Amino acid sequence: AVVGVAAVLGALPVRLVAAGWPPAGWVVVACAVGQGDALVLPVDPGRAVVVDAGPEPGAVDGCLRRLGVREVPLLVISHFHADHVGGVAGVFRGRRVGAVLTPSSADPESGRELVRASATGGRAALLTTVAGARHPVGGVDLLVLGPPYPLAGTRSDPNNNSLVLRATVAGVRILLAGDAETEEQHAMVARALPGQLRADVLKVAHHGSAYQDPSFLDAVRPAVALVPVGTGNTYGHPSAGLLARLSRGGVRVLRTDTDGDVAAVRTGDGLAVARRGVPAGRQP
Repeated sequence: AVVGVAAVLGALPVRLVAAGWPPAGWVVVACAVGQGDALVLPVDPGRAVVVDAGPEPGAVDGCLRRLGVREVPLLVISHFHADHVGGVAGVFRGRRVGAVLTPSSADPESGRELVRASATGGRAALLTTVAGARHPVGGVDLLVLGPPYPLAGTRSDPNNNSLVLRATVAGVRILLAGDAETEEQHAMVARALPGQLRADVLKVAHHGSAYQDPSFLDAVRPAVALVPVGTGNTYGHPSAGLLARLSRGGVRVLRTDTDGDVAAVRTGDGLAVARRGVPAGRQP
């Protein structure tokens, strides 16, 4: 049934809805935290799963406050690079965090220690996970898809050992790809069951870098792509070629550097998107 819902949602045109913030029916928000990732999946009013914490505490705390999130039953860390864990204290700021879920890879150690210290200080359980594990939190169902096995000798081993999650929220499939690059994406395609990578919404890997496996994008076939990326970054993110490929495939693309906080929304007639916008003259 879930696969059927995903197929239907992906086939419908995706429109931009003008609404207050947060928009009614939101199923995922990509926070505008600069050059980094922080994703939010709603569980109940005031409660949400958070995936990654961005580069600094104030930005992710602000995004969660705008969404009215007061409790985080599960914080997932895709990997330990600073642009994903530097803001971890902001998730704990004024909130109860039930557990922190991390990959088995501990590289870089400095990021792991920062997460460990925040979890210890916030009295949150610190857990690890592997591909194939399920982590249901209320109406949010999380399935770990990657890495399918430890990868070594890649262009960036920390990136290519990112946790890749498929979240299902209100029947909408959301693929959260961390910073997975070509090698991890290829490994997931090779190991995935038929249709397992298919999703309505793709959180584009590694801020839209050029290191994307075309077969991975073909397997996901999203209707919506969310790109968390920082204004004026020096990495060339997002890749113009990647954006063109997504657009040619009819994908609705939203970027946090130009759109601010962005959301995918489940409506009565399918899937829509919303953007909070960025105040003039300010970086998100």
